[in-house]
Amino acid sequence: MGYRIDFGIEQGAGGRTLQARIQGRSSRHAERIGRDIAEQAKRESARQLLIDVRGLADRLGALGTLVLAACHHRRVAVIDSGDNELFHPFSELKAQQRGYEVRYFFDAATALEWLHAEDSH
Repeated sequence: MGYRIDFGIEQGAGGRTLQARIQGRSSRHAERIGRDIAEQAKRESARQLLIDVRGLADRLGALGTLVLAACHHRRVAVIDSGDNELFHPFSELKAQQRGYEVRYFFDAATALEWLHAEDSH
């Protein structure tokens, strides 16, 4: 099985937020999934991303690759389950070292709140 990405757009005071919900398997496709999201964000002129990875069966180990491929100088909020919480700081640190701002959340409301908090500055 491959993967599927469902996209949505939210217009905020500071710009557009692309929402991407991913389902399927990521281990062989992580970089391609990230590039697909980045391309859609470019088409939509989205300044920030909300990526829901809870539907990816094998995201552990591939999540950093996926997120870094999607970043492209955008703020990125990733929604994941608490089961993988111990693995998130590494990906956040790796993104930060490359100049990207990535945070992990357990629900969309909190993730959107963080993304929109930047809009008000």
